[in-house]
Amino acid sequence: MSARRLATMAVTGALLGACAPIPRPAVLDELEHVRAGAVAAESKRYAPGAFARAEKLRGEALAALDKKDRSGAQILGEHSIAAHAYAHALSRVARAEAAEAEAKAQSSTGEASLAGLEAEQARVAAEVDALDMRIKVARDAQPVVPSGKADADREKARLAAARSLALQARLLCGAARLLIAPAEPASAQPAGAQPTAAQPTGAQPAGAQPAGAQPAGAQPAGAQPAGAQPTTAQPTAAQPAGAQPASADLVAQLDAATAAIRKLDAEIAEIGGSARAIPAPIDQASRARAGCLAALTAARRAATPVTRAPGAGDALLAELSAAGTWSPVRDDRGIVVTLRGLFAGNALTKAGEARLRDLARVAAAHPSFPVAVVVHTDRDISSREEPAWSARADAVVRALGPAPGASAAGTSPAAQPIAPFIAGSAAPVVDPGGSERARNARVEVVFVTPETL
Repeated sequence: MSARRLATMAVTGALLGACAPIPRPAVLDELEHVRAGAVAAESKRYAPGAFARAEKLRGEALAALDKKDRSGAQILGEHSIAAHAYAHALSRVARAEAAEAEAKAQSSTGEASLAGLEAEQARVAAEVDALDMRIKVARDAQPVVPSGKADADREKARLAAARSLALQARLLCGAARLLIAPAEPASAQPAGAQPTAAQPTGAQPAGAQPAGAQPAGAQPAGAQPAGAQPTTAQPTAAQPAGAQPASADLVAQLDAATAAIRKLDAEIAEIGGSARAIPAPIDQASRARAGCLAALTAARRAATPVTRAPGAGDALLAELSAAGTWSPVRDDRGIVVTLRGLFAGNALTKAGEARLRDLARVAAAHPSFPVAVVVHTDRDISSREEPAWSARADAVVRALGPAPGASAAGTSPAAQPIAPFIAGSAAPVVDPGGSERARNARVEVVFVTPETL
């Protein structure tokens, strides 16, 4: 082949090569694959700004390819792929934040629903417990069977039991009155309510308002034991902190219970003053005590919300027990702390005053609990001794009350009711004729539980 022919072929090949199109960079094909996938769709939804930037770079890469700038198209295409990857990362973060916000919203909704269900469950549980208790009481309640006649020794024992039950009834009705605290007229007191031989000496008259629980002058002369006037430590006819006004039904129920005690006291007095043998009113005493307990229970139920479980009495009992110095017990009235050796003669000892001040701080921390001060003796006391015992009870009331002038200074709310009761020797804890009979002389400080037990 001649040199001229070879030269011609070379020139022709060069011309053909100059007219061939520039090949498309492979990175642009990869970019098209990336933007067509689900990842790009997710980026477009959750990171639209970053997705738009990646698309802008893709457009610049295609524009560079149209201008025959293969290198520029290659570089811009790689930048667009990187921008799509960045947009995908941002979209995953945004999707996670959206999922977190949704989960928090669902959690808040669930917690609110759970709280509502728990409150409803507590309310229903309280109602069920109350109904179960009423069913149990109704099922276990039995009518009082008449006791019938008995020999002289048994009648003597029945009379002592009737006096003890009468005292319990008075204390239970007194506790109920501290919770209900109605304005009782003076005419509601029985006439001549002085202690009799058939009644525990110094005890409150049946149905009487606790000593000191009414303003001075509201009682007729002689209707209360001497010295049982209201003290500065106790508000007159005050209601416990947060107590609701008594309903007419509660007042009527309490009045009926106190009327039963008056009738019982009259029967006991008749036995003590009669020369003939009269059966002891043991059945009436049982009914009187049950009536006062029913009135106290009704007052508590009226003041106890069904939306929460009761527990104030348990909390106070636990607090006093944890102190390790009070040995509290619970009975139908509430939480009872028994104190001995408070007096030297008719005056409080320094040690007694200190213990009462400690107990007063506990009472001040639980203002919803009215306080009953019950003075028990180790022997029968005469009417001449009664003023001295009443003075002792009033001294305990003053020691348990707020500091003088605290309410006037505006540093203390209205004081809780504190009422004294002279119980006499009707409720001994040891044999009254034994060597330890001095233990029967004691002072009970009763925190009357204001809600159902």
